[in-house]
Amino acid sequence: MAAGEGEATTCHKRSAAGQEEEESKRPRDGSEEEEELLTDLSRYRRYWTDLWSDVSGDIAKRTEFGPMRYTEEPVPPFAKLQDLLEVFSFEVTELKGILSWPIDVFGLISVRDSLDRNRNYIFERTRNYCQTLTAKDSSLVLTGPSRAVQLIDPIEFEIELRVKGTSPSKDKILSAEAFGYNCIAQRLRCGSLRSMMLSGARSTLEFKYAHIPLALEATIKVRITRGSTDFCGKFIAHTASIKEDVILLDSGEEMVAISHDGAINFSRSVVAVEGNGGALTVGVHARQSGGENMRCSYKEFIPVRCGRSHGTLDVGFCQMSVEVAWSLIF
Repeated sequence: MAAGEGEATTCHKRSAAGQEEEESKRPRDGSEEEEELLTDLSRYRRYWTDLWSDVSGDIAKRTEFGPMRYTEEPVPPFAKLQDLLEVFSFEVTELKGILSWPIDVFGLISVRDSLDRNRNYIFERTRNYCQTLTAKDSSLVLTGPSRAVQLIDPIEFEIELRVKGTSPSKDKILSAEAFGYNCIAQRLRCGSLRSMMLSGARSTLEFKYAHIPLALEATIKVRITRGSTDFCGKFIAHTASIKEDVILLDSGEEMVAISHDGAINFSRSVVAVEGNGGALTVGVHARQSGGENMRCSYKEFIPVRCGRSHGTLDVGFCQMSVEVAWSLIF
């Protein structure tokens, strides 16, 4: 090494370190901070695009497979009971930093499985259709998955949630995450309610889920057949082994939305049910307009390999028919 070269290198390092320190102290504008919070998610999206875009298309592509694929006979021989994921809830349990309650939330939560590697949306809202969350009511209203989530290979989740500001430039990142669930390694712990805490710079989310072994897909429809259609309420479903409710619809204090043919407009309708010795319970908690008492009704269904099961919910002022469409998975 030439004389003075080591000193020059040392001085350069000191200079670079000083620049980095000054850079870290320099106030960042809002856009830089928001981009930094998206770093890990952006890295995952680049990785996914490099690996799967030639086969599965654009990263934002929605899954092309819907529910009830094998409800009608004949059922192909390759369709069978498979391990499935049940998504119960995503709840914002904590706000951090610059955020405070209440917040207006939009964005997406999606999951990808090995069926087509495309997004199966669990939560999806545009900026013009936010959900308001408060400290007392901070669970997201889930709208999916639109079909059963297969647990053959490890699955991947994307979360990009934002808080609406006074203008798009004032919107803030609530949560930006990409994470996986290794269903192969976790199979010994399947069949029970589980919880995952997702902690970020601005929030903590609690994700409740279950790994359902040897399951099939149930798609639930409810239609008013007699009585009043003016009521508010909650429609739920749960399986025999896990009593945690899947919320199909919770209208709060508002009247339940009903189609022209009497069908209840659920937020979500697909549930994973154990195929061997399992059972599905569908229920309603309803209060008639102007009434004070909540009426409840439940109906249990035993899974079948294909076809549809039917039952009735009766809350006195209203009678409803329930249809469950069963489908094996491939």
